[in-house]
Amino acid sequence: MFMQFRLRCSAVSLRPKKSMGSIAAALTAALILVPSASSGEYTDPAGDSATAGDLTSVTVAGDKTSGQLLFRITGTNIASSETAPLFLYIDSDANPLTGDITENGSDYLFYVDNSSYFFAHWSGSDWVATPDLSVQVSGNTSQILIAVNKSELGNTSRFNFFALTFNAADRAFDSAPNQGAFNYSLEANGPQIISVAVKKTPAAGPKAGKRFVIVPTGLKLPPDGQLTSPTILPQGYSCTASLGAKKLATGSGVCSIAVPKKNAKGKRLTVLLTVKYQGATKVVPLTFKVK
Repeated sequence: MFMQFRLRCSAVSLRPKKSMGSIAAALTAALILVPSASSGEYTDPAGDSATAGDLTSVTVAGDKTSGQLLFRITGTNIASSETAPLFLYIDSDANPLTGDITENGSDYLFYVDNSSYFFAHWSGSDWVATPDLSVQVSGNTSQILIAVNKSELGNTSRFNFFALTFNAADRAFDSAPNQGAFNYSLEANGPQIISVAVKKTPAAGPKAGKRFVIVPTGLKLPPDGQLTSPTILPQGYSCTASLGAKKLATGSGVCSIAVPKKNAKGKRLTVLLTVKYQGATKVVPLTFKVK
């Protein structure tokens, strides 16, 4: 059987597919995964899918030792039939300029309908079947589970990805995220946070006897194919601070430091800023000389 769906920019050729298993089977194959609490957690707005399945969230859990990955894709009326399937695109080198550049540089693809799945890689001109010894796919119209080992994704430990639903009847679709792609790193258990931009008040740095405030103003993630990257703010942040060997109060869930007035001038203020985003946590060390 040969099937073809034309998505946003590219044709996806689907050859004979494999039957889906039960959710229990996919979970059994992924028992060694890290707890879901330390997974990458990604959301998509509800109600933006027209007649296609409505995606609302994706979580990704990974085990650093085995390389096993588990994608949990949730929504409404997803993968409901052969004409209303779900797709998961994976850019295994997190480089939108390689792979299928019409699909954000994707190198691997999962197609899932109501009873079967297909796993493919980009050959340079087409999507072709690829080894799937570690693959387990299961679920229903509200949740799809895809388990795969990184060895069958180019042995990657960091990748971009996006999910897509499609309704062939009127060519409606829903993409999560709406633009670009999500990022996942096995090391971070979420997106790779490359760097953090901060605002300091006072801008010149801490002063003896004054409050010093640090606010993260943007996170830098790997490129995801968008021509103009939006400002990405952390979903939460906090910090610890010390003046020499003395711990300083920083406030709860913020980074507002009361710098002592006595014996502080000229000393080194050390701040560990912790930011959280889509399940990942990054600690940024910052040092200042008190004026």
